[in-house]
Amino acid sequence: MPTWHELCEHARTKYQLDKIEDGWFSLIWSYAEGRTQQIVVSRYEVFDQEWIEFRSYVCAEAELSPQVALRKNATFGVGALVIDDDGDYALIHRTPLATLDQEEFALPLRALAATADELEKQHTARDEH
Repeated sequence: MPTWHELCEHARTKYQLDKIEDGWFSLIWSYAEGRTQQIVVSRYEVFDQEWIEFRSYVCAEAELSPQVALRKNATFGVGALVIDDDGDYALIHRTPLATLDQEEFALPLRALAATADELEKQHTARDEH
């Protein structure tokens, strides 16, 4: 999938998208027990290349200590916890668009949704995103 347009088309055919905007789209990952997790996929440029970011909300900053977040980061196979501009923790994964194939797109979606949902459940006992 060497272009953003091709990635969007692949996502439209393979997944049910929640929102589609210029430069990003989101989808809702659903689990059998009724929990859901939103993943936002966006395009950006850095180092003269197009990149893709996968992002999923976890919890408010006050609900997870920075020390615990850093320790958890060391255990993730895909993604890392960050604090966004709103003061919320999100789990993100970034990859160059030019070399992205279908499995490299699908794996972060599954992994981030599952990890972010588990973290949200552990630290908030809610299902907000």
